[in-house]
Amino acid sequence: MVRHLNHSTHPAKPAAPATQPPQWQPLNWSFPFAPINGNPANPQTWLTALASGDGGFYPLGANGMFHGGIHFDAGTGGALRQGKGVQAIADGEVVAYRLDAAYPELTYPTTPPRHALYSTGFVLMRHKLVLPPEPETSGASSTTASPASSASATTASSTQTYQPPADEVLEFYSLYMHQLDWAGYQAAQADDGSSSALSIHPLPFWQGDRRFRVGGKAGDRQAQPPQRNTPFRFDLASAGTNAPAPGDGAQLGSIATGPSPDSLGALGPYADTKVRYALPLADAAGAVDASQSVQGVRILDRADGTVIGLLPRDGELSTVGSAVAGWAQIAKILKGSPVAAVAGATPDPRAATGWVNLDVLDAVVDPKPLDTVVVLDKPYPVKAGDVVGYLGEYQNSSHSQVMPPTPKRSLLHVEVFSGSQIENFISKSQDRAKKLPESGRTLLVIRQGAKLVKCPDPQSNAQLAGLKLELAKGDPGKGCWAKVQPIRSGPQSVGRVRGRAPQESKTPVGNPLWVERQYAGKVAGAVVHSWSDFPLQLAGAQGPAVGYQQVLSRAQLEQSADNGKAADDRDKGGAQWWSIAAGNADGSTILGWVCEKDHPGTQWESPWAWPGFDTVDTTSIPLLDMYRRNLFEAKQLLDGEEEEFSVVAATVNAGPLIGKLEKAAKRQGDGNGNVTPADLKSALTVPWLAEAVSHLIVRYESEWGGDMGKWDGLSKLMGDGKYVWQAELERIRKLQWWDAAKAVKGFPDGPDVWHIHPIGLIGNFTGAAGAALTIEEARVRAFLRMIRVGEGTETPIGYERLFGGQSFIKDYSRDFSDHPRILITRTNSKGKTLRSTAAGAYQVMGYNWDDSAFVAYRRQYRISDFTPVSQDRYCVILLKYKRHALEDIKKGEIQRAVIEDRSNLEWASLPGNDYGQGGVGMNTVNAKFSEYLNDELSGKSDLAVPVGGLDDLIK
Repeated sequence: MVRHLNHSTHPAKPAAPATQPPQWQPLNWSFPFAPINGNPANPQTWLTALASGDGGFYPLGANGMFHGGIHFDAGTGGALRQGKGVQAIADGEVVAYRLDAAYPELTYPTTPPRHALYSTGFVLMRHKLVLPPEPETSGASSTTASPASSASATTASSTQTYQPPADEVLEFYSLYMHQLDWAGYQAAQADDGSSSALSIHPLPFWQGDRRFRVGGKAGDRQAQPPQRNTPFRFDLASAGTNAPAPGDGAQLGSIATGPSPDSLGALGPYADTKVRYALPLADAAGAVDASQSVQGVRILDRADGTVIGLLPRDGELSTVGSAVAGWAQIAKILKGSPVAAVAGATPDPRAATGWVNLDVLDAVVDPKPLDTVVVLDKPYPVKAGDVVGYLGEYQNSSHSQVMPPTPKRSLLHVEVFSGSQIENFISKSQDRAKKLPESGRTLLVIRQGAKLVKCPDPQSNAQLAGLKLELAKGDPGKGCWAKVQPIRSGPQSVGRVRGRAPQESKTPVGNPLWVERQYAGKVAGAVVHSWSDFPLQLAGAQGPAVGYQQVLSRAQLEQSADNGKAADDRDKGGAQWWSIAAGNADGSTILGWVCEKDHPGTQWESPWAWPGFDTVDTTSIPLLDMYRRNLFEAKQLLDGEEEEFSVVAATVNAGPLIGKLEKAAKRQGDGNGNVTPADLKSALTVPWLAEAVSHLIVRYESEWGGDMGKWDGLSKLMGDGKYVWQAELERIRKLQWWDAAKAVKGFPDGPDVWHIHPIGLIGNFTGAAGAALTIEEARVRAFLRMIRVGEGTETPIGYERLFGGQSFIKDYSRDFSDHPRILITRTNSKGKTLRSTAAGAYQVMGYNWDDSAFVAYRRQYRISDFTPVSQDRYCVILLKYKRHALEDIKKGEIQRAVIEDRSNLEWASLPGNDYGQGGVGMNTVNAKFSEYLNDELSGKSDLAVPVGGLDDLIK
């Protein structure tokens, strides 16, 4: 925010708002890995990547037996960013884990013996999916049904936790299996400076001896002593300083963090314009400039107390107690020595046992115990998208080595499962979906039998040559077709007016028509293809019928290529159209257009309706029969087995699982039930087939638990490979962890559980915070997050950030009830004194917040406090009414919004202004905007305002 100082008296601080009713919290979701390319809102991006894997398909593995998860390996690594670790698929908590000291080694009794490495390491997370409350039918407030972001719920003390009925909560688990061993972590860290060392970090929930290192997250710096006895005027900028004071964070440059609030005295709202304050100084010989002051983590005399020192970067410390986050007291400085809070001053001996904020330190753990299942006494909270592990090693017999084995086959298994309550939960969820607002229906269901619209052939209008095709009234402003009015230009017929150039005449020729948008605003060439009416009409739905139901999210559709989106005449409602691919009855691809409104055979559904999902219970099918069926279908039979195995295969194939898989994976199938793992692999590359497979919810006994007898029973079928199989039985036994996890409160009693395809589940609920995320809203949200990069307020703590980096909550005991209006003074290395009341994620100045025009806007949009949600909404008010940049942002015209609309005058960290503050360049602006846009469309966001929470401002 531009740093001008307001000289008016500040209004009295209003009373804190009344306690709000409990708010429902939507669950945040994340795909396990970010894509390298592809549509980040489309589950098919990940399903196609899985088809490149070496095996591990759902719900049948390469051996034809039940397989409850999906595999990520070198094959999928070509499409996904797997090097930085696997991300938690949803908000939740780690309840158990196992970390191998070193990968176990399996020895096959061959001649000579062969060896294979594999990982038994895993992380188990618990999640809770809560139904949105049923909307109130009376005129009473429906606050309880409103989505509230995690950020607002955890930082605003007045917000309570929503307590849903027990039957409106689905408890489910995500498993991240075959993880990196401890030796791998140590090797990565020892290879200092390598890409692996930078990407691989110990996990914060590990048990064991813990210490904390002052690393890159610690950005505190020693305060600068001012010149001796220099008076400070808190009402005026320093003499000769006309430039606005910059914000905190990345753009601060040489501006030093100032003294602590306790050492300065109260800096709260002031009424007298003659306030002065002098600071005590170190000797002149000890004075240093900002470039020489030490950077590290500040040490306080108590939690949220006075700064008494700073531990420099690379220092290490241990703490009193077992806290892993928040404030903790130093037990011992293990590396490095504290320095004074003010550069050049004498260190305070109290700093050796002071208090530090663990959130800005790097945890260093010597994990104990290893090679065993650890059930956490207190589950560790994790947010969607947080890293919960790294790919480990898994070598089959075909990868075994005669020489001592070395890692060469990275692999990770991701699985989602739930207990017996899932069927009742889905049923109740589907009933609830019918009562929820239509704005939450974000999934377009294209049912079997629907017909797509074909674009009619255009007219070739040679008579348009030489005419300018100006945008006409009603043009939607987006989409691959534009509504234009042909114009003939010529000189003005009336005489020249003295002092003025002759005016050009514009004569409309004929009626408005539609052309490809690339020709709009240009002079038509010899032949222009045009349509007299908008090209797409529902009456044109005459093509082949859709043979497979498809479910497409609005975010996924909005991410289509520009030539795959269209919009009708704005004066006729401006209905959206999208070009899609579908499968006809025989599985062949058909192309056409689908309309967002009134398209026969289509319907918008809520994610809570679970469209396309199907459940099937297979616990009655013995594992032995599944294996015999696979041998029969793969033609791997020994003499005398065919007759017996054919009967078993026919019985299994007649069951519901194989029948549904055949229909999904074999383009309707032939009714013989001979679907194989290879068919599943192939189906993943065809969107309408992959979707059907990923929406099956299957119940069977988990491979991580149960009696080993089911596996021993396969030994008689192994023939000459029985000795190799005996070694595999040893591996299976070591991989199991179910019995140990029973210590987790609420964990399913037995291993017969419902398995859900992770990508199918995430794809259904991504962005399902109760409102449809349009591409326009996603762009606005991405722009807000981009602003915070330059302002240095990207993380949730940024909502309480003051100019200079302090927190108005922790350092000044304020709250979110109103703008804090705290004047902060800082001196840079050139001796200039900078003063600012900037606060919050967008560094809003106090005088801006109190401006009468913007007080009226706040009242109009019901912004009554300074909570994180209110800050996000107020930033949009500034973009809309002060900078008039909102429409350009919604169109994706980011450079125009920053430069031409002068958003860079509101936030001096943005490029292209004359303040000389520094900050981010246009390349960074574009890169961060693109990154955050993909995040938003993928359902990942650190904004406090929920999806749909800006509707009244941007629609």
